[in-house]
Amino acid sequence: MFPYPPYWPQQLLLPTIDTYRDPGVAIEILDAQGHIRYYSEGDTATSIPLSVATRQAVLAGQPPILYTTNVDDEHVRVEALPVRAPLGNSEDFVVNPDGTLAHGGPIIGILLVAKSLNDIDSALFLLKTLILLSGLATLVGTLVISWILATRVLRPLTGLVITARAIAASTARGTRLGNLSQRVHRHGRQDEMAQVVDTFNSMLDSLESATQTQRRFVADASHELRAPLTTIQGNLAFLQRHLSELPPEEQRTMLADAHEETLRLAQLVEELLLLARSDANEDRSVTAPEEMVVAEKSTSLQPIVELDHTVLQLVRQVRRRLDVEGSQVKLEIGHIEPVRVRGDEESIRRTIVILLDNALKYTPGNNGANTGCVTVSLKRKGTQAVLHIHDTGIGIGPDDLPHIFERFYRADRARSRQGTGLGLSIAQTEVERLGGRITAESTLGKGSTFSVWLPLA
Repeated sequence: MFPYPPYWPQQLLLPTIDTYRDPGVAIEILDAQGHIRYYSEGDTATSIPLSVATRQAVLAGQPPILYTTNVDDEHVRVEALPVRAPLGNSEDFVVNPDGTLAHGGPIIGILLVAKSLNDIDSALFLLKTLILLSGLATLVGTLVISWILATRVLRPLTGLVITARAIAASTARGTRLGNLSQRVHRHGRQDEMAQVVDTFNSMLDSLESATQTQRRFVADASHELRAPLTTIQGNLAFLQRHLSELPPEEQRTMLADAHEETLRLAQLVEELLLLARSDANEDRSVTAPEEMVVAEKSTSLQPIVELDHTVLQLVRQVRRRLDVEGSQVKLEIGHIEPVRVRGDEESIRRTIVILLDNALKYTPGNNGANTGCVTVSLKRKGTQAVLHIHDTGIGIGPDDLPHIFERFYRADRARSRQGTGLGLSIAQTEVERLGGRITAESTLGKGSTFSVWLPLA
């Protein structure tokens, strides 16, 4: 280029650029009128697009301008820089960091440097494709893993539903419970689902046990009711047929037997009704927590019972009865402390009478060299009153001891004595209704000790 007009030679040659130009890079030089003076590829048919605004801005001396455009359907990035005329002095060609000359003549053209973006676009397309594919793979993998985990975690629920449906299907129109022996298979994991399965199986255990107890109770009650009814029915039928043939003494005997069995039957029915009412009250307290809270409050407002006075009064009454019957069993009073409890005095009296009668029934009047003895004691232990009734009777075997409070349960050694097998069950029900508990200790052949624990007032 020349430092004076027309500045441009007839043909501008830049062999260094043509020789060492990077692939994908095109260089174009325009004069101030927009005519192409140099094109690195030697083909002036295709030029780098340049807008009028950009051309004017560069000719006005503004800093290099970057823009993106297309050349022959190829995406390129273009940088536009001003070209100044030389002043003939070498130091006038110092280049600034922004690419312009620090000292020079007027702007006589525009330098355009275009860089193909195909490799960048390809890399971006590949990156987007990889991101999309990896996202789809992650989504599919997550769905598969979630399905596997959900199936594994919820499998116990499927077993639970199957078991519940099987039990419901085996129940005939609500008249009987189905096969409660079925259980849900438990996996070895220790998690919330395992707790659900364990709880469900425990509920089935309780239901099965309760059902068996109920069925045994119905069978035992039917058996106990059948015996006196058979005796009454037989005696009355015989009297009806042969009343005129029987002597008066035999008639009175048969009527006395029928009356005795009637009294036994009435006592049995009364005890069954008492247990039924207790069960009904217990069911209501379980199904209605708010009623249970009210019941607890009402218990705390129940009248105070002088337990020591009640015990002594009952002992005196039972002693008089033993004297009338001529029993040789001794009823002694041990250590009695003054204690007070809250509750229904009639329930407390019924419990003590049951335990005293039970102890006297199974204590022989003459046990070897010693006379049978029943000892009653009452004392405080912490916040509870403890009533002990100790006897020197036949005792209870270790196999029978855990079952003595079950309804109609009677040990083999006790079957020879008259009774229904409901007394201890009623006593336990009454004590628990008062907020206490009853325990038993026994040695076979040496005697038993029943203890009633009640909270102090």
